Amino acid sequence: MSALTTSPVPSSPSAASFHKLALVIDGLRSESLEKRVSSACLIGDISLGLGPERTRDELLPFLSDSIDDDDLVLLKLSESIPDITEKHLGGVEYLHLLLQPLELLLTVEEASVRAAAIEATSKIMDKLGTAGTADHIAPMLTRLATQEWFTARISASLILPLLIPSTDEPNLPPLLKLFTDLCNDDTPMVRRHASKSLGAVLEGLVKGSGADVLSKDSPLHATILPLFTTLSCDDQDSVRLQTTFNCINLTETLTKTQPAGPALDAVIQQRILPLLKSCITDRSWRVRWTVASNFGSLTNFSLTSEYVSLLSDSESEVRIAALSQLVGVCSEANKDAVLEAIGKVRDDPVDGVRGELAGAITGIAEVFGKEGTTEGLLPIMLALLRDEDSEVRLRLISGLGKLNAVVGLSLLSQSLLPAVMDLAEDGKWRVRLAIIHEVPRLATTLGVSFFQEKFCTLCLTWLSDDCASIRAAAAENLRELTKLFGKEWCMERIMPYIHELRTNESYLRRLTCLHAVTKISLSLEADTVASEMLPMAVGMAADKVPNIRFNVAKSLSTMSDLCGSDTTNKSIIPVLDSLMEDADVDVKYFARKSKDQALKVVEAS
Repeated sequence: MSALTTSPVPSSPSAASFHKLALVIDGLRSESLEKRVSSACLIGDISLGLGPERTRDELLPFLSDSIDDDDLVLLKLSESIPDITEKHLGGVEYLHLLLQPLELLLTVEEASVRAAAIEATSKIMDKLGTAGTADHIAPMLTRLATQEWFTARISASLILPLLIPSTDEPNLPPLLKLFTDLCNDDTPMVRRHASKSLGAVLEGLVKGSGADVLSKDSPLHATILPLFTTLSCDDQDSVRLQTTFNCINLTETLTKTQPAGPALDAVIQQRILPLLKSCITDRSWRVRWTVASNFGSLTNFSLTSEYVSLLSDSESEVRIAALSQLVGVCSEANKDAVLEAIGKVRDDPVDGVRGELAGAITGIAEVFGKEGTTEGLLPIMLALLRDEDSEVRLRLISGLGKLNAVVGLSLLSQSLLPAVMDLAEDGKWRVRLAIIHEVPRLATTLGVSFFQEKFCTLCLTWLSDDCASIRAAAAENLRELTKLFGKEWCMERIMPYIHELRTNESYLRRLTCLHAVTKISLSLEADTVASEMLPMAVGMAADKVPNIRFNVAKSLSTMSDLCGSDTTNKSIIPVLDSLMEDADVDVKYFARKSKDQALKVVEAS
């Protein structure tokens, strides 16, 4: 291994700075992984301390000899090498020396290290300029692309697109020949990464060739499209699934940069579209899933029948992926075909498929309009609301706000809200919890009058639920509703029930009452809190259950912030003083803690 000493250097201004530098350098050679990682992050500082000559002659060779280290150290080295600037090396003419350790880092097995090394190479390439890239990066790329170990060739396939824009036309054929070899590599992983780079290579060619990219003798027709066709027929599905992304990337690049006309249409319709359609019928479900998951990005193509076929695919994962794109795919032009297809999906035997449909169907109501939604979508929604799986029903209910904007409140209340009421009393507590979380949104949609008639009693009933999570969520729910409907509504509709809970025989119900009072206070003005909510909390300070009493102390801490200094001093601190004398240690602790907070409120005034 190359020697990296810690002898003094002219750039070290003092013994203290030299000592610090020596510790960092020693860290690179330490047996401790933590120290090596820490020193690897400071490569730029080390090079500055060593000076240009020793950086070139000692540090960079040392880094090149350290490639067998732990992956975490190598990752930090890859990220830190660009911190060694031309100033640290003695001039821009020495920048290419940084490629020596980077070339070795580009061959390691860990993908994250290679990715960081590629990023570092890109930064150095920007500093080298066109001439420096041709003199140093291009030869390194050739060496990587012809190495025996496949990881080097993977790095080459990802670096190559970076060179395309700055490569002049005479030097372009060898570079494209190198890319062709990578696309035809014996190792599937190399071919897969080369396929990923196909779009980036085309972008580079467009930057260099401009409008000429569509000519018959251009690299697009001579190299890119033939490679695209070959990779789309690869025997490995991991390579073929890149076809979808290449279709999207190639089409976007060409339509954005090339003039509309027969030449462009011919490339898209005759060379790209057939390969995309082949992916939709591919023998591998992973390839079909990739197309289905990205169908929203394929709306420039006329693929309604192909989308419908994905909705009836033999694999449920593909059907779910296709339904996830329903909102982006459905349009005025294809809504009839889509409606017919989703009408069949509603009876799918897989719960996840029906659930995905339930989550997406309300999003397309705007396309169908009020009449189309009532006649076409509503029967499907009603069937989903009667689904045996509660998660399916819940996902549909989550989108009722979108539906209300299209069909109106009257139709919504007649057809769909009864199912919401059923779910609110579902035997699964997680379903009930999800409904509680939807209540504020429903309240905004329905308005105070309709909500009062249909849901108010239900919201209060949740406060007595057997599940603690439901009771806690119900208390938070009342805070949101009070904020939405106001003080008068709360005092008239909510507080009478809260008063009843305060004297309930079950201490859990009394505790829920206290939590609800505290939460509701957050949505009320100070005078209302002081006159209505604070007396209820203070009245529970003498409860026989210690759990209630220390929660009263916690509640009073919250109310002191809301009520202000006068009320805190007169009504809250005396109660806390009394609780501090309680026989229970937990009550004493929380009372003391709350009093400290109350005193801060008083002092702040």
